[in-house]
Amino acid sequence: LAISELMPALPALGRGSFADDDFSMVTVTHAEMGEAVFGIAPAHAEVWATLRTRRDERMADLCAAAQALAAEIAGRHGLALSSDYHEIFVASVNAPDAVAHLRRALDEESVVHGEEALPMRASEDFGLFGHSAKSAMFFLGAGERYPALHNPDYDFPDDLIPIGSRIFMRTARNLLG
Repeated sequence: LAISELMPALPALGRGSFADDDFSMVTVTHAEMGEAVFGIAPAHAEVWATLRTRRDERMADLCAAAQALAAEIAGRHGLALSSDYHEIFVASVNAPDAVAHLRRALDEESVVHGEEALPMRASEDFGLFGHSAKSAMFFLGAGERYPALHNPDYDFPDDLIPIGSRIFMRTARNLLG
């Protein structure tokens, strides 16, 4: 019963749209309990969830809310609770100066670009760079007819390597003179 309460309650912690700074989202990604037998109550269960916020400051609040929710439900059912966190990604927030350098390089290399789909919810460890240097992350897409990243049929298109290299080299030349 505790799992049946927890699974819909976790996503209910979310609020706002990703364009809002106070955005939060919880997605239950995995659940497992008991054994495939009849007549025996499960002795162990796991629920996995992905927590997302747009800003790092909100993540601590969302983690605390999820933790408190799980503890409250477990307590009502007389269950022990343990938690663990994996793959914590900090927010990737582009510095305006770094974005300007990238735009200039993209324009000079005649690479079409835009920000129509921004902000986006991609989880990247790139966000750590922004803690010690001005940084900007950009995605070099293969096109709309190519399988999306993380699809089973995705195969990195090697034709993107020269384009990406040109962008980085132009950025470096522009910065270094």
